[in-house]
Amino acid sequence: MSAARPRDYCVGVVRIIAWRVPPYDNGCYLIVDARNEAIVIDPSMGDRQVIDAVREQGLRLVEILNTHGHPDHIFGNAAVKGATRARLAIHRLDEYRLGPKRPPTQLAVPPSSADDLFDDGQLGFLDDVELSALHTPGHTEGSTCFYLRREGALFSGDLLFKGNIGRTDLPGSDPEAMGESISRIASSLPAKTRVYPGHGAETTLGAEIETLRGLRDAGTLPGLRLG
Repeated sequence: MSAARPRDYCVGVVRIIAWRVPPYDNGCYLIVDARNEAIVIDPSMGDRQVIDAVREQGLRLVEILNTHGHPDHIFGNAAVKGATRARLAIHRLDEYRLGPKRPPTQLAVPPSSADDLFDDGQLGFLDDVELSALHTPGHTEGSTCFYLRREGALFSGDLLFKGNIGRTDLPGSDPEAMGESISRIASSLPAKTRVYPGHGAETTLGAEIETLRGLRDAGTLPGLRLG
């Protein structure tokens, strides 16, 4: 899958349009409801693809959601926001990463500001879609997964990848918190949950359990608890 060839999933009444965006293989996702209202998760450097899809398919983009505030995930916020008039939401602990107070980076991120800040719990951006924010710190302070319960879909950001986890050696990251966050997800969601990650290919939660056990046993995830 590439930015030019998105994958389009129909899951119940929800459509998920997924891109893997170069140069960092970021996951960028449009969630579309039955009324053609949509949210986008992590525009990354796929802003052109998102804007084109919204226009070509006659969608109304109501919200931009960031899983966390790292530059590669928020790079397209400003362009998408400007082109669609969508609002921008991020966990309140990562809001500072949208502006000049973020840790130093070599990537020149177009400035954007949050319209909505969330914590943990239900998000009402799409009326007919049951979407939850799950605060999962560890990669950053405000890292968040987004969960579609009825559809069994988890947008994991840089918490969990196919065969790996996000880094915990960056400013604001915490290996102990990362283990606790993954424990929460692994213990509360079904193994068949489809995982749409912040980088790379999709997977399922159950498919990653052995990888997670190996990381725990190697001391990479000291806070991880698995049944």
